[in-house]
Amino acid sequence: MKGLLRKSKAVTPVVLGGLAVMALGSSASATPYASGIQLNGASSSFVLNEGGAMVDVVYDGGATVVNLGVLGAGTHMFDDTLGASWQIVVSKNAAAGWTQISDDTLTQSKYYSPKGVAVDANPARSTFGQIIVAEALGGTTNGRTTTDGIYIMSADQGDVTGQGDTAYGGGVDWSTSSSSPFKVSLNQDDPTGSDYSIYISDWSDSHSGVWTADMLSPASSFNELLDNTGRDGAGVVLANGGVGPDQLHGSVPVGPWVEGTGVDRKMYTVDEDVRLGNVLQYDIGTTTANYTTAPIDRVTDGAGNILNGLTDLVRDEDGSWWIAQYRYTDDDVVCSLSHWADGATSPSWTSGPSTVPLDLAYGSIDIIDELDLLVLGTRGGMIYLMDISDPSNPALVDTIVHSGSYVRDVAFDAAGNVYAVSNSSETLRIYSPGGTTIATTGSDGSFSVVPEPASALLMVLGGIAMGYRRR
Repeated sequence: MKGLLRKSKAVTPVVLGGLAVMALGSSASATPYASGIQLNGASSSFVLNEGGAMVDVVYDGGATVVNLGVLGAGTHMFDDTLGASWQIVVSKNAAAGWTQISDDTLTQSKYYSPKGVAVDANPARSTFGQIIVAEALGGTTNGRTTTDGIYIMSADQGDVTGQGDTAYGGGVDWSTSSSSPFKVSLNQDDPTGSDYSIYISDWSDSHSGVWTADMLSPASSFNELLDNTGRDGAGVVLANGGVGPDQLHGSVPVGPWVEGTGVDRKMYTVDEDVRLGNVLQYDIGTTTANYTTAPIDRVTDGAGNILNGLTDLVRDEDGSWWIAQYRYTDDDVVCSLSHWADGATSPSWTSGPSTVPLDLAYGSIDIIDELDLLVLGTRGGMIYLMDISDPSNPALVDTIVHSGSYVRDVAFDAAGNVYAVSNSSETLRIYSPGGTTIATTGSDGSFSVVPEPASALLMVLGGIAMGYRRR
């Protein structure tokens, strides 16, 4: 993997085994990390997403260190009573380069027509590391028969909720279309870890809108977040309980971007039917169902740069926006990818032949701020990695070849691994960037990733603290 530079953050020396070691460098992100922490004293546990990693538990800043050795993917035990605080430090020495680490023959890798994927990247939530897939059209694939709805897995793709092959549907009739449900997302700015909602979009006309499921109780009924009173044949719903005159929403192709908690919670979408191309802001606050107030425009596409209903959006940490749309052949004006300042009426950058041509882009995108990276899926089976450290001059730095076309959605986890769902390969696949790195998950709800010195055989704790910030 080339050109993937971490942002400059504070670096801290740590004493382990009697030696002070400073983590330096700017190379590939870590791939194995500890998540899914379950505290129960001496029999506490965590989930390791990838095998072949060296794991240490460091107590009270290094006063006590317990080496758990080289571990495989899965659930492992540790003792949380040996200090007032602890950190699970995961290290792996591997060659840099994108590698598929998931197994297509695993039951939890098989989906007949998946359209959305998200990973909980917030270490403040107990569901940190869990993977969500939206199955829009149940069917039989490679011996597994799925149903319409959502599937939830632990970081190692374990069936963490015991749902088996039956999707959680929340009492919603998802059978109306192969675009129901469509994309899924989680709250991107939730520092207290209090929002466990899964935000679910629907891109169909007869069933348009946004629903929420409870990550902690996914078998419960889903909430219809946006009101659907009086939906017309095109999927358009009027505000104010269907009496208008403003439009509330239409068919929603994006993974809703949600920020904040309580009264400050806001949701952003791009809508196929309502001012297509504009970023719409819903001040949903504490509303859990049947929100009826028309959205305001956060970004206005005055020149018609976004013309395809198959779109997706993410927000950069400076508040700006990246919008991806399906384009068979990329164009400088009607572009596969564009960057917009918050409040803008025209893009500040667009892909296309004069910059970075992203042909066959399929309107799927995710961002990881700590690496200044975007990931985009394509209908040609390629997954593009874009360096956006200079948003005025993004660069294509890597391409993952996904056997089978139609990459319908992509996502990063907290450690920089890439997740992709495809209705042509009928899989969820996970790709690791490799590299020699360490990831630290703390008892205080923190998470960090640092490059390990190339010559080091020692475990290193500390370094470039990422914390949790998705915007």
